Amino acid sequence: MQPSPNSPEGGAQQRRRAPASAVRGALQSDRPKALLIGGTGFIGRHLVASLATVVPHLHLVLPSRRAWRHTGLTTCPTVQLVQADAHDDHQLATLVAGSDLIINLAGILHSDRGEPWGEAFNRVHVQLPARLIRVAQERPLVHVSALACRPEAVNSAPSMYLRSKSEAERLLLTREGNGRVLIVRPSVVFGPDDNFLRLFARLSAFAPIVPLAGAAARFSPVHVHDLVSAIARAVAALLSGGMPLGLPDRSLVIEAFGPQIVRLDALLRFAATAAHGRSPWIIPLPAGLARLQAMVFEALPGPPLMSRDNLDSMAVDSVPSGATEVLGAPLLELAAFGIVPMGISSVAADLRRPR
Repeated sequence: MQPSPNSPEGGAQQRRRAPASAVRGALQSDRPKALLIGGTGFIGRHLVASLATVVPHLHLVLPSRRAWRHTGLTTCPTVQLVQADAHDDHQLATLVAGSDLIINLAGILHSDRGEPWGEAFNRVHVQLPARLIRVAQERPLVHVSALACRPEAVNSAPSMYLRSKSEAERLLLTREGNGRVLIVRPSVVFGPDDNFLRLFARLSAFAPIVPLAGAAARFSPVHVHDLVSAIARAVAALLSGGMPLGLPDRSLVIEAFGPQIVRLDALLRFAATAAHGRSPWIIPLPAGLARLQAMVFEALPGPPLMSRDNLDSMAVDSVPSGATEVLGAPLLELAAFGIVPMGISSVAADLRRPR
């Protein structure tokens, strides 16, 4: 006997199957369609809202293996949640076939170790973009990457994270054919509901002393609203058949960063002071102790607060590169889109509010 679809067993089987017919049915619409991969996270939620404002006629398809967890996104009438696995070749091909444009936000911070990168990074950061390139044909691809990537010298990047992100950029910027490519490189992203400054605020609530690895690492934090505004404006241009700002190039890289360059310890101090009116005593850890702390974090259950690979990533600052092109593609900043970036002080009041 087959379990009832309403039973836990039956519901779980239905969620795993994600038949292609269900995916195709979700894609039936006369409006232009964008496939938004990785759209259920922090950046994705804000991008959905921005796209609904900038491109209100755009039908957004969000695949997720756990779509039932994200039904809140369907309050936006332009959003269609689809029970599907973007890492499955057949399901991905079906999703892409019904789309006019592809946006890839998929990214992870932690992976098993390996050379040049671990298997988890390989699956999400390298193989998924490679699959998208294969099935996209001439469809425009928008890909969110990270500052400090080095697609021109992948193996020179200091961490598995940056090497895998750099390889994805290399694959996209050397894409064959006439399909347009837009790569967006944000620094660390903050906003009213982020898990970055909020984490620092929570840690400082009960820790009078914080031993901090990578305290001198520098970032140029970008507000999530500024980031998604640039992406939404670029998507509008791509859907019209051109490139953002009317550029003649087939590929474009945008660096998304804020108005300040801030050290990690200063970010912790800001979050603590904004949330609690005081800052803990921050003790910068030397390299050996920082690595030992990261190994301890990795051994604990759940995602580590800081991994050895995170430390390796912070060996290079997440700040503007100052370059004008990447592998022949022009490199622009948010100012080119008329965006005046917000600083971290814009979320001080939000940090004071309990979450």
